[in-house]
Amino acid sequence: MSARTPKMQSIPSNLAEFVDPRHTALLMWDFQKGLAGRASNAEALFASAKQLLAAADAAGVFVAWSRHTLPPFNLLPGPWMLTMMKRQGVSRPEDVKPMFQKGSVETEFIPGFEPAPHHLVIEKSQPSFFFDTPLDSRLKTLGIRTVVLAGFATDIGIDFTARHASAAGYFAIVAEDACSAHTPEGHERSIAFLKNWVQVVPSANIMEAWS
Repeated sequence: MSARTPKMQSIPSNLAEFVDPRHTALLMWDFQKGLAGRASNAEALFASAKQLLAAADAAGVFVAWSRHTLPPFNLLPGPWMLTMMKRQGVSRPEDVKPMFQKGSVETEFIPGFEPAPHHLVIEKSQPSFFFDTPLDSRLKTLGIRTVVLAGFATDIGIDFTARHASAAGYFAIVAEDACSAHTPEGHERSIAFLKNWVQVVPSANIMEAWS
């Protein structure tokens, strides 16, 4: 008896199939005053991201927003506390100044980027949208297979989330001009790396597929 050839899964063959509105989510990452508000090219980022968001809504694409908030510092994991210490230039945890606490200005969405009532907003405290949040469950419930990423910072949360999405079985697409970092160099370095792992395309190409 001959062995049966395993059935191969179907893979989209072009961008329009990858970003089919029925199976795609737009992830709006950290559009907050304390994060995207510090982008190196904030004006260009906001212009591209607004257009992408409008196209997603017009096409019926599911939209999810992250809101970065940190727990009380006594509940902050050690590695994250160490990162905070390095960023603030202090050597003791007790010298770290509170950041991104719930209700602070840093956690407020940038004017013009307030989530719509039909959008999903998920609070998180780590640099991946898939870690310790219900995002994966929500996306699977909706039959989502592709995530489009926009936001700040390319070399932190966008990078982590794109790779995590791939590991979780999603097609990840980074809207290159709808993402930014603290420096142009940080953005370009991460984009060059991500091109080896996920799809990186101009937001205009995604919007054209949604039109």
